[in-house]
Amino acid sequence: MLPTPGDLNLRYPVLLIHGLFSSSRTWRKSVRALGEDYDLRYGGEVSARAGDAGPHPQPADFYTWNFSSNRNLSYRQQAQELMIGIERIKSINNAKQVVLVGHSMGGLAARAVVQLVAAADVFALITLGTPHYGSPLALLRESTHSEAQRLIGKVQKILASSERRGEEKIGFFRRLLMKLFRVSTEAQLELDHFFASEAFIELAPGSAALEELNQAPLPHDIRYACITGSLTNFSAFATEQQRSSYARLRRYWIELTEKLVHNLSDRYLAEAYADFRGYVDKYVPEGQKLTMQQLIDFDGAVPVVSQILTHFKHPPPVLAVLPVYASHTRLTKRPAKIFQALAVCGVVGPRAG
Repeated sequence: MLPTPGDLNLRYPVLLIHGLFSSSRTWRKSVRALGEDYDLRYGGEVSARAGDAGPHPQPADFYTWNFSSNRNLSYRQQAQELMIGIERIKSINNAKQVVLVGHSMGGLAARAVVQLVAAADVFALITLGTPHYGSPLALLRESTHSEAQRLIGKVQKILASSERRGEEKIGFFRRLLMKLFRVSTEAQLELDHFFASEAFIELAPGSAALEELNQAPLPHDIRYACITGSLTNFSAFATEQQRSSYARLRRYWIELTEKLVHNLSDRYLAEAYADFRGYVDKYVPEGQKLTMQQLIDFDGAVPVVSQILTHFKHPPPVLAVLPVYASHTRLTKRPAKIFQALAVCGVVGPRAG
């Protein structure tokens, strides 16, 4: 039996949009948790890929999306594809508007919808780790790629050696050690993906594609939430109790991450970060001067300052920044944070019948 509007727990249907080198599968954990933990109904996958013939989407709280290509479309082309899905979801649910939730480059595609195509169709825009002002990594070239990979490789060897020596005897520290190893592995994968992609052109601060978005007006009647990931700013996420209980851990963690990030920045990213600062300075609120700590606080791929939309001429009804301690590739696996963003934007609540 199909759900009636009263059975649904979100005021507007939501579309989860994947990013670069990804697909709808990146949302699997969140799809399951949003259903099991938050009683949201999943309507299925909506796709722009020719030949995809999955189950027909049903009236529901949320859907996942697949682009026809996950690396070879401009933001404007992605927006045109998204409009096909948006119109389909609106029709299925008899809804006037939708909510767009975009991870990484998917957030830029969602911005292209609201800024270049059809703002009236969107009630709220939620982005996760989206490089609104680009990423310094996109300014690098092959020589820097190999050097950065060598640095990450050294970190992995140190972590593996520590594990072999049994330094993870305490369960908590073992979990931390394995997380560090996973983070360094994910960072290497992120670098491989970035450097192998033509997306360098559009993700680079100051690129023509980014400038088209950042020069176009941001609709001030849409609600916005930016979920930001960070791996380098532990103190921003730890509670007072955690800081007290794990003061020694915190010191070691900060020393390790700051050393890694500073070494990478000083040795390989100095010029890229100088260009990035010059570009972001055009869009940060007037009178705000970015510190180097702010510039290098990142999630393994995108600086935090780039993950936050700031250049509104008029304040929107909601503009929320929701931080989470996670790497870039893990942001889609944070269902609680996604639900929090939906609640902050006023999306949670039964649909009108």
